[in-house]
Amino acid sequence: MNSIERQTKKALADVETIHSFVHPLGDPDPKQNLYQARSRREEAVRIAVLQMSLAIEDMLDSLFARVFLGHDPNSKKKARKGELFGEFEELKRRMNFEAKLKLARLLRLVTKEQHSKMDRLRTLRNKCAHSWMLDVIHKRGRKPRPTKRLFEYEGRNLFDLRVLQDFMRAYSGIYLKLFEKYLS
Repeated sequence: MNSIERQTKKALADVETIHSFVHPLGDPDPKQNLYQARSRREEAVRIAVLQMSLAIEDMLDSLFARVFLGHDPNSKKKARKGELFGEFEELKRRMNFEAKLKLARLLRLVTKEQHSKMDRLRTLRNKCAHSWMLDVIHKRGRKPRPTKRLFEYEGRNLFDLRVLQDFMRAYSGIYLKLFEKYLS
């Protein structure tokens, strides 16, 4: 086993150990193990949504730097980090994702369709941040009947792996379009 393989094996073992801190498996009660396994799945889907959201937000920040500071990613020169850069960084920190999406639309950095999709991503991101349990069905009305899952993508259960794959494909595509715009 070479060094890379050993490091990979250790990293995967570390991930399993970290998971076991929060969602331990191996309980004598099979129902408890099922609950923990489902919790791990929920955590993995939450991470996928959050990472996609963060990647897109970071790319929007890079596009804003290009627009407002004239930062050119193709230039060999280092970007100047003067007073204007500091003000830009402060503004960036104060803006939430919704404001960044609106600004990107106003600057025509994103299409109306992309803006709409990214706004749906923002909604999912907020659910990740403010809801402990994601794989639940909301009940509405006097006679509580299941009406809608909390965590859906295009009306489908985001915990279905095919739906999650569609979600990742759609938002990876948006990220790549933003990256292309950044480089052009």
